[in-house]
Amino acid sequence: MSIKYQLKRSKNRKTLAIKIKAKEVFVYAPMHLKQDFIEQWLMQKQGWINKHLEKQIKRVDAASVLTQKTLTILGEEINLIFVEGQVKSNFELVDGVLSINTSRRVKNVSDKQLALIADFAKNKLTDYCSAKAQRLAKQINESFHSVSVKHVRSRWGACDSKRRLQFNLQLVSAPLWVIEYVVAHEVAHLKVMDHSRRFWQTVETIYPDYRKAENWLKENGYKLDIFKLE
Repeated sequence: MSIKYQLKRSKNRKTLAIKIKAKEVFVYAPMHLKQDFIEQWLMQKQGWINKHLEKQIKRVDAASVLTQKTLTILGEEINLIFVEGQVKSNFELVDGVLSINTSRRVKNVSDKQLALIADFAKNKLTDYCSAKAQRLAKQINESFHSVSVKHVRSRWGACDSKRRLQFNLQLVSAPLWVIEYVVAHEVAHLKVMDHSRRFWQTVETIYPDYRKAENWLKENGYKLDIFKLE
């Protein structure tokens, strides 16, 4: 068996499942399944496992924003400087330089610096997505309740039944045309909540080249996790 994995059995589980986390493969199985059956099943999934392991490795090993001297925010390159031992913790953008200032009372400086950069990026992305959503929603005669930004792993955006739009913080360093596609995708859900043919027709109405953006995210999305937030 060429795949290294950790096996976790459960009395309540009825099906096999794979989870890849921090460059490790976890297999979840019912108590009654034989080891040979599990390993044969894993061999069939080896291509999928290798593909996702490679993405995990690239994501984990990618340089954190704290090790960089520049940061791309909404297509603009911003220089970073870190100043410790200040009276209070805050961020300040002056002439294209983002100063991340941490208080002398902060115990974990790197965590605080990361949080401050994330707050700055969140404010910028929220404003951008709000403006884009307003324009795109108007094109299809729809409205929304609110726009928010959070750091999540599972999806680029969301639209719930209360017409609240949410976007992934990781998008902030993506090309602007990719961010606009994600906004268009969620705005289209204001009219059609599922992913039916009618939904994709709605997306195409407000963002014709959506396939190009979808492909970009599939190929490059893992590169956007620069904040390493949990």
